[in-house]
Amino acid sequence: MVFYGTVCVGPPGAGKSTCCNGLQQYLRLIGRETMVVNLDPANEYHGSNDDAGENGGNDDGEEEKSKMNSDDNDGDNDNNPSGTRNSHLPYDAILDASEDIINLSSVMESLDLGPNGGLIYCIEYIHHHTKTLIKMLKERIEAYMIEKDLGVPPYLLFDFPGQVELYTHNTSVQYILAALVKEMDIRLTAVHLVDAHSCADASKFISAALLSTTTMLRLELPAINVLSKVDLLKGYGDGSIPFNLDYFVECQELDRLLPFLEGLGEVQDDGLDEEVKWRIYEDEDYMKK
Repeated sequence: MVFYGTVCVGPPGAGKSTCCNGLQQYLRLIGRETMVVNLDPANEYHGSNDDAGENGGNDDGEEEKSKMNSDDNDGDNDNNPSGTRNSHLPYDAILDASEDIINLSSVMESLDLGPNGGLIYCIEYIHHHTKTLIKMLKERIEAYMIEKDLGVPPYLLFDFPGQVELYTHNTSVQYILAALVKEMDIRLTAVHLVDAHSCADASKFISAALLSTTTMLRLELPAINVLSKVDLLKGYGDGSIPFNLDYFVECQELDRLLPFLEGLGEVQDDGLDEEVKWRIYEDEDYMKK
């Protein structure tokens, strides 16, 4: 059985969960059943005090959530074998790491770690239990196909954490994806989201371009880079970006942004030769219309 899917990655706040939700709705509208796999342990439910009181607090419950136990998970879903449920997530998830495997808040509390250290611990925990993760995923997909009477597996969207360290200094995400490709025979494409607000700051955009390149190289998957929240650019006012969107989408000749690094949005042309000045000021391809 061959699976197909998309891996959504990108910095925190780039819109990965929103992207998964939108893709799921769109694909379902065109007749392709789609489910999301939330592998972000920080994308968890933070209940109110009333919720905590009704559940007897977080001590025992949260500790149990941080243990990967396939028998317990199967027992919890006897009435819903596919594992799908109504949850805090904006999309329909067939597997939610923060509920079924491990969550960030319980790790931070039990191991006295900060958010970044705790998230790295969570991802490495999933890395070391990849076989169990794959087993859970296969069982739930099979049950979902029987429940919905599907002839082909649903398209899978993977919602990953956004912390940069996971894609620059850690290999756990790369290992998890490699194991999924090998064990599930899944064809994956990576979608790297970058907040379009980065276009308004030369240093941020150059950093985002470097991060996108690093992520593509490390994940070793076919990849596309997407500017998210483009509709919000008009709210930043006229002149908020130095060139039109074509320049940032094509992401070439990044040296043209260098004069903006120290100028807070104003071109500092002292010391620039005439050729560079022409490329910055007069290249009609990227002049703002």
